[in-house]
Amino acid sequence: MGRKSNAMSIMQADFVPTQENEDGISGRLNEHSLTAELRDVVTEIDQIFGDVQVASLTAFWRVGKLITDVKNDPETYLTEEQRTAHVDGASLIISIFAPIYTADQLRGAVNFYERYPSEQEITRLLSLRCPERPRWRMTVSHVQLLAQINDADQRSTLEEKCADEALTARNLAQELQEIRGKRKNSGRKHQAPKGLKQQLLDLLNYQKRFIARSEKLWLAESEDNIYDDIANTPPEKLDAVIVGLFAEMRQNFETMSDMVADHIAMCAKVNEEVIEKLDAEEDESAPAATKRKSDITR
Repeated sequence: MGRKSNAMSIMQADFVPTQENEDGISGRLNEHSLTAELRDVVTEIDQIFGDVQVASLTAFWRVGKLITDVKNDPETYLTEEQRTAHVDGASLIISIFAPIYTADQLRGAVNFYERYPSEQEITRLLSLRCPERPRWRMTVSHVQLLAQINDADQRSTLEEKCADEALTARNLAQELQEIRGKRKNSGRKHQAPKGLKQQLLDLLNYQKRFIARSEKLWLAESEDNIYDDIANTPPEKLDAVIVGLFAEMRQNFETMSDMVADHIAMCAKVNEEVIEKLDAEEDESAPAATKRKSDITR
């Protein structure tokens, strides 16, 4: 790499406190002997992290509201030239926020606003607390998942469970996965899904793109990568937005880690219970000219 940095050390450190810790930074203060001055500074920094979470979730909701408002009322938000040219207001706003949010996140912001259309509801979400872990807060990652739930009662139940049990976004994702799994397995006959080849190609393309961009850009070894850039940035330039984005990225990677583990486990299971048996049946089958018929199920 170019400049020497502490990127690897930072990757392993608690650069941004997460809800995996019992009570965040404040919960660790009693583990150390600190002067009053140092304790005050650490407490102040801890409060900043909390403020970042509140600001991040509020901004996410406001972006969703703005996209919806511009789409529904173009005369208020678009110029006459833009209206004459039939400029799509929602697409315009999405392009403005593209450096900050992905397209999926922006769609999630709109969905979030549709599920929680009033500021009072946002205030309620932000006020949710876990009695046993007072540092827990609802995050953008949580609300993106909650907004996927159509049933209002079920969504409310999961909100309460998040707060009561201080669920991380990863825990919530697992809850949703279990709920969807139960629905999918409710008496449906086993059959090959339509477009199976396309599903596999889509997944492979996502894998290849992520691996390629990681090797050439995000984890590049021949030049400074994104983690080197963070490590080499002067502390005063690591503002609340950057810290908030970094915290959300870490949370997403934790969620992805579990998902990747699930993919690996399912690949191994399908390979063992389906693909290997398929190969064995082909070896024991009639002459090659005879077309094999299979009754393989999951």
